[in-house]
Amino acid sequence: MPLSPVDSASQEVSAAIGASYASVLDASPAVRRHVSEQMVEWERATKSALGAEFPLLSHERKLLHWQTELHSLDVPKSDLDQAVDDYLSFSRAIGRPANESFWRGQFGTGKHRTASRWKPAEETFIGARLLLAEWRKQLDGVRAEWELQEIASRRAALMEQLDRLLELLQKLRDQLHELGLDTGILLDLSKGSLTPQNIEQFKRWATYLAEDKGIRSLCDLLGKMRQIDLSERIERVASVVPTSIHVPDISSREEIVGIRLGRDIEHVLPSELALLADPDTALLFDLKYVESGLMCFDMQGIQRIHRHVETEEERRIQEAEQHGPMMICVDTSGSMNGTPETVAKAVTLFLAAKSREQKRPCYLINFSTGIDVLELGADVGLEAVLRFLQMSFHGGTDVAPALEHALDKMEEEAYRNADLLVISDFIMSALPERTLARIDGRRGHGNRFHSLVVGDCYMTQRLKSFFDNEWVYDPRYARIHELVSFQQDMNCKGQV
Repeated sequence: MPLSPVDSASQEVSAAIGASYASVLDASPAVRRHVSEQMVEWERATKSALGAEFPLLSHERKLLHWQTELHSLDVPKSDLDQAVDDYLSFSRAIGRPANESFWRGQFGTGKHRTASRWKPAEETFIGARLLLAEWRKQLDGVRAEWELQEIASRRAALMEQLDRLLELLQKLRDQLHELGLDTGILLDLSKGSLTPQNIEQFKRWATYLAEDKGIRSLCDLLGKMRQIDLSERIERVASVVPTSIHVPDISSREEIVGIRLGRDIEHVLPSELALLADPDTALLFDLKYVESGLMCFDMQGIQRIHRHVETEEERRIQEAEQHGPMMICVDTSGSMNGTPETVAKAVTLFLAAKSREQKRPCYLINFSTGIDVLELGADVGLEAVLRFLQMSFHGGTDVAPALEHALDKMEEEAYRNADLLVISDFIMSALPERTLARIDGRRGHGNRFHSLVVGDCYMTQRLKSFFDNEWVYDPRYARIHELVSFQQDMNCKGQV
């Protein structure tokens, strides 16, 4: 069966895209799936538009109406006149004026049966059929021409859309691969609503992440939070073990296993047979034979039987802890302006993409003296994340409201065992005792608290007490310090 023009155009686009961007499509199943979905949606939308957006749809409906009405010889003359008027109107609409006198002449003869009904002659009926056939012929030609133009226009728009997207993904493929992210994550995050400004912003941060070795190492470290924890438990497991055992087989005579009393001449001991050598002792042999008292070799075989034996054994089972939710508090105060701002945004973007790829719930909190929040759900795309991260940096630093909000969020089931990461230069005042107490309480429920200091200074002692992991990133030298191990090293040196 021949393909429709829409299906044919779809196959042409698919072939062109496959030839131009084979490397991108082969590297990411998500991208290939997205392109396929776009093609299916384009076919559906195009077929729907061809049926509903035809400019001469009203004239087509009139033709269908007259094809139903002008099917007999007994038709009112007024209907024939109206049919001619509608056809002439259609001809003017397509820019091909018809011969009005010819068509009206087709119905100018005939006899009136009554004052209100006119029964056309046979030639008049043939004229009506000719009118409808000519009308259908011209309408089909116009529709076919319009459909081809519409399909070509929509095909070009689809190619432009896919070219723009796949060209961007092709440019970012190496950078995303360096970050350990699938190219398709950009599709999952974008939801098809990225602007050129969003794309350039994403490209700038992705380039920064890919080229800065220090920030790369930091992202690798942060991306593995709660991923390598293993829990071990011992289970008693019932198992079926195949074994083979040997059992005596009394029906076979394979080996000598002993002596028995009997009357089997072939198995009688030689000492018993010696009784037959003397007539006097031969009577004793006969007596033993009658009483089955002759000493005979006891013969039997060994049979191997395969069985399945059910046993219980102890097994140590290691279970990787499931990826928990992620909460990120980003400092947007005035002191973060400049390189710290770029680092904070790039790290946040990476972690947001990583959490989406791992299907981990992610919650962003933007704080200075107040807070703004963004929950990365299934309906939130990269555009919203970029808009969230593009907020201006101003004001002082007060992390307490952000932590209080995060602690409240941890009470919800979705974020019950969340990891919290605070990204800041930590130029701030001490935390309230109530906040510190709540942090200690949530740690007992399995929540973890991490900090990333962006700058060349360490946090004050009063802020180091409630973080499970503390990192300092110095953007000038692209170096990472882990404060927990750093503090332990200092303590060891002090003891020496």
